[in-house]
Parts: sequence; structure tokens; C-alpha cells
Amino acid sequence: MNKRQFFGVLTLLCGSSLTWQTQAAPLFSWERLSDASVRAAREPSTWAPLAAATVIAGGHWDKQWQRSASKHQYVFGEDAEDMSNSLLGASTLFYGVSMLMAAPPDQDHGEALEWKASNVGVLLADKALVDGIVGEWKTRSGRDRPDGVADDSFPSKHSATTATQTTLTRRNLDYIDMNPGMRQLAKVGLYGIDGLTGIARIEADKHYPTDVLVGMALGNFLANLSYNLFLEQPASESYSFSLLPTREGLTLSSQLRF
Repeated sequence: MNKRQFFGVLTLLCGSSLTWQTQAAPLFSWERLSDASVRAAREPSTWAPLAAATVIAGGHWDKQWQRSASKHQYVFGEDAEDMSNSLLGASTLFYGVSMLMAAPPDQDHGEALEWKASNVGVLLADKALVDGIVGEWKTRSGRDRPDGVADDSFPSKHSATTATQTTLTRRNLDYIDMNPGMRQLAKVGLYGIDGLTGIARIEADKHYPTDVLVGMALGNFLANLSYNLFLEQPASESYSFSLLPTREGLTLSSQLRF
């Protein structure tokens, strides 16, 4: 990721939801950033895939399992690559539905729209970060794909992008008024989309197991970190900037709450 891309992502994140509590830690304080980062790293969706990738790499099973999966195509058969694209598309669709339905409690219509606009801004920034980080990581790792494409294997962008979108969707579900049992079931299903996307990429001869697992961890970490920083609602008075879509383009609005 070059400097222009980095500052572009940073600007998008700030513009989409620059909010801080006047009596708590500022948005970009080390205290707030550290808390958000630690909570994101402690999420099982972050550390569990990394742990699994470590075990697979340590056991030297990566290439062996990939060859078996691509040869037998146990789950998706010859449609593996198409299914990986369909699952990625499904994660985008589910995110969009969750964003439209979600809203923090005790907000009026205007405030809810601002939060939704911030939600979309976070998604776009996270996807830009995934593109930049994965692209750089692929080049530096120098790992060829199982099908022979050079320097394009580690980590999996499909898995990272899908995980980013399903994680944001899971977090949005907490802001939707719904049956708790159904919410939990939906979250489990979203984890299933992550896993199936990874399996499809392996069966399609595009990635090794460690590629997709590290991609999942990256996407989950970035999405949880950005949600912790930009979308969790402050409990007290705050000043906020919001980026809102209009017919003419985008409008930057500010609001001081007492």
C-alpha cells in the first residue's frame, strides 16, 4: 500500500465517522486505539484461524491437504471457483441488508441515517485496506498459487474480503431488534460463509489452507477494529462528523450533542 492509498483510506475513515467522547478517550488516543485493537485481536474469529494456520504449517500439511482437496473437490466439485465468487457476493448482499436494518437504540431518524452512512464508509475503507495489505503481502511473501500463478497466493483476498463483510454484518446484527436465538443462528451462518469460501478457493486450486485462514484472520481483525473505533456508540456527550450521500455527491455534516 503506497502513501496515497494509506492517506486516502485514513481520510475515508475519518470522514465517515469522526466521533469522540468529550469526557473519555479521544478517537485517536493510544488508549482508545489500544483498547479497540486488543478487543479485535481477542476475538476468536481473529486468533482461531491464525492458530489453525500455525498448526497446519507446523505439521507440513498445507500442500498435502490442498492437493487432496483440489483433486477430489469434496464439497463444490468443478463449480468451486464460481461458488467462491457467489459466496463473496452473498456476503456483500447480507452486509447491505444488515446495514439497512440496523440502527443504534434511542436515535432519531437523522442520527440513524448518519450512523448508516458511517457504516458504509467503514466498509469501503476496510475493503480498501484489505486490497492494499493483501496485495503488498502477496508480493512480499513470493508464494505461487497452486495453479502456478506467481506471487499471488498468500494470503487469500477472497477470504479476507468475505470475512470483512461477514464480520461487519455480525456486528450490525447486534443493532437489529430481533429474536436472540435467530441472531445467534444468523451469526453462526455467517461464520459458515467464511469457511465455505475458504474451502471453495482451495478446491478451485487457487489457494492453500494457510492462505485462506490468514485471510480470514486479517479480514476479521480489520473489521472488528474499525467497528470498535468508528461505529460503537458513545454513552455520553460527543461531537461528530458524518459523511452523507446526496444527489449532488457527498455532504460533510457536524453535530454537537449535549
